[in-house]
Amino acid sequence: MIGIDGLQHFLDALARIDLAPAQLGALAAEADQLAGAVRTSLSDPPGSDHATPWLRTGALQASIASQASESEAVIGSADPVAVYQERGTRTVPPRPFLAPAGAAGAEDAARRIGRTIADAIKEALR
Repeated sequence: MIGIDGLQHFLDALARIDLAPAQLGALAAEADQLAGAVRTSLSDPPGSDHATPWLRTGALQASIASQASESEAVIGSADPVAVYQERGTRTVPPRPFLAPAGAAGAEDAARRIGRTIADAIKEALR
């Protein structure tokens, strides 16, 4: 058997770390940032490219919200128009705005969350 000095102390310190607050904070911050990106994508005036919904009344843009727990984050809208725009209807083509913003920001968000958790572990082990 090979002995490593300090390994048990390290393992004991790891077992005492409560990452829940760091996880929740990181996920909430990233969800807020992605929700902001979705709102920004909904700022094109009528007559612009039809790739995303146009900003007419601002109701759809204002309906974008985020929510986070320790293990997941959700960005979306309770406005029924969001479903029609994202998926399309029989007469209106899809104009997705949630999925593209999520896809564009996901990798950077994951990196920032990882850094936040890593920093929390480093701080707890000091």
